Amino acid sequence: MENDTVKIEYKKFSSFLKDYIKSLSRGYLFLISDEEHALGENFTFSIKVSALGKPLSAKGTVIFAGENDMSENGIGLEFAFDDESKRLIDEKLKEIVIDKYGNLWGTRLSALFGA
Repeated sequence: MENDTVKIEYKKFSSFLKDYIKSLSRGYLFLISDEEHALGENFTFSIKVSALGKPLSAKGTVIFAGENDMSENGIGLEFAFDDESKRLIDEKLKEIVIDKYGNLWGTRLSALFGA
């Protein structure tokens, strides 16, 4: 699967936000997979989040293969958004969160991802 594009689509903004706060903003991604992957294998990602308007692009490298803390088999990736995707997140994410959750909760949620 090296250099293939993995397409991820978040149907709910809340699911993306949870993953973003938990791991994506910290540069980590865990993909559930039964396929064998080698350490150092590279992936390109297209991440669709309808609230952001256009897909995010990122690259990742396998740094772990095995079970996560929930006993799910998969791979852990060191992960980084490209510059355009980082700009889009920086410009729109806090605004969307405040719009969806209100000023009080939106501001609190935004603080979790450093906005």
